[in-house]
Amino acid sequence: MKKSLQLSLAFLALAFSFTASATDLCVNENGNGGCYTTITAAHNAAINGDRIIITPKAGNAPYVENLTITKSLQFICATEASQYTVQGTFSIVPAIGRVVTFIGMNNLAGGIAGTTDGPSGARTKVNIMNCNFGSGNIAFDYNNFDINLASSVLADGNITFRFGRIIGNEITDNATLITVNTDGTATYDTILIIGNKLNQIASYAIRFSSSGQFVSIINNLMVSNNASALYMDAAKNSALGRNTIMNNTVASDATIGYGMQLIYAPANSVTDVLNNLFVAPGGGTTAIYGYSNSGLIGVYYNVMSSPLNISGLTYDGTNNLTSNTTLDVNGRPNTGTDAINGGSPDFSYYDINLTVNDAGAYGGSFTLDNFFPQTGGARVYYVQAPRRVNVGTAIDIKAETFDR
Repeated sequence: MKKSLQLSLAFLALAFSFTASATDLCVNENGNGGCYTTITAAHNAAINGDRIIITPKAGNAPYVENLTITKSLQFICATEASQYTVQGTFSIVPAIGRVVTFIGMNNLAGGIAGTTDGPSGARTKVNIMNCNFGSGNIAFDYNNFDINLASSVLADGNITFRFGRIIGNEITDNATLITVNTDGTATYDTILIIGNKLNQIASYAIRFSSSGQFVSIINNLMVSNNASALYMDAAKNSALGRNTIMNNTVASDATIGYGMQLIYAPANSVTDVLNNLFVAPGGGTTAIYGYSNSGLIGVYYNVMSSPLNISGLTYDGTNNLTSNTTLDVNGRPNTGTDAINGGSPDFSYYDINLTVNDAGAYGGSFTLDNFFPQTGGARVYYVQAPRRVNVGTAIDIKAETFDR
């Protein structure tokens, strides 16, 4: 019997609508070949839709510039799988439908930020992919931006935003690493925080305070030295979608007070909390804590060591509150511990090797192995496909990529 398979691939990351007259402008330190010697000069000469192709300086010396961006542009490295070095803040003035893309930036001291709320209409989209930030923040606590941060490293910084996706990054800071506040334009979209390594020195790894969209917090490794790795104190008041907190690992050398705090969920909200792993060699009390929730929060197939407990939430007997799980240096459960095959046995949550779900960030189809190591080269950084497929039906797959 023959079966047909229909694949609908949408490679969206660089598929922007630019004017037909868009061109490439080059930047190098000597101005050779008619290139500009500064990124600012190239920006000033560019029109909407142009690409600014930047050649790294000798010895990776930085282009030292603060730049305010007022056009739809791409800033990309001239060398595949490499980075151009800068030092300074890149500020983006919003406009309806404006798209600004950074690929291959190594910013020694500075970040990327919005300047004000965007106008209502098509959001200002900011793509930040394969970038490194030595000391600086991604700051977009403004309405009507769409932030896409992928395959990047913030070595001493954090991100604040209201709408978008944070996928496959490594972030370290002594403040809250990822903060999501409410956007002025409410939608039924889902904010994605998937496949990140979050090294939390103080405060929270993730604070979700948005009532404008749903959220999926999936396969993040949260190394926490504070009381809570995830603090979620808002949710969309709608039953037309679900919030998902799945296959995350919370690892703490300190005593866990609350691994995850889920509070003030409104009446019509639905949140699934499953297949998460909590490991606290230093001991602790509560892995998952709920307070003042009138919405539905389901807690199942979570694995906890130390032991830890679940407080303020109704849960069934599927959670393992006295696990023997330990982690290796990469945050992966050691062979033979309870987290291996410890998640939901439903086949839709199977690991990519087609075994039962491993609780924590290395389990399921969004395992951290999909996102790390970061090669710096062109890659597909996110694939969305159905978990269940009926025989004889089409399979719709959406993949998102970047290249220079």
